Amino acid sequence: MARYRVLQGIDYPPNKRAEAGKVVDDLPATSVKWLLESGIIEDAEKPSKKSQEPVVEEPKVEPVAEKVEEGFDPNAEDIDGDGFLQDGTPHQRPVEEK
Repeated sequence: MARYRVLQGIDYPPNKRAEAGKVVDDLPATSVKWLLESGIIEDAEKPSKKSQEPVVEEPKVEPVAEKVEEGFDPNAEDIDGDGFLQDGTPHQRPVEEK
């Protein structure tokens, strides 16, 4: 008898329920074709689609634009709270305590 792996929970006659991952062999023959086509079940004799290694794409990294050199700002504020003023410029300096 054919065995099928349930990929999403289904109710089927007579008053039965199969949850995802369960292998069943008592599905109504008239329903097997459309359940397979819909991706609700799969042939249990074939490797599970879920067991295949997922394809992981490398993230695309956009080049970071170089920071535009700014002039010295005597009134600069530490907006990001890292303890430095004018970060990433030749004028970077630690915050002076007042």
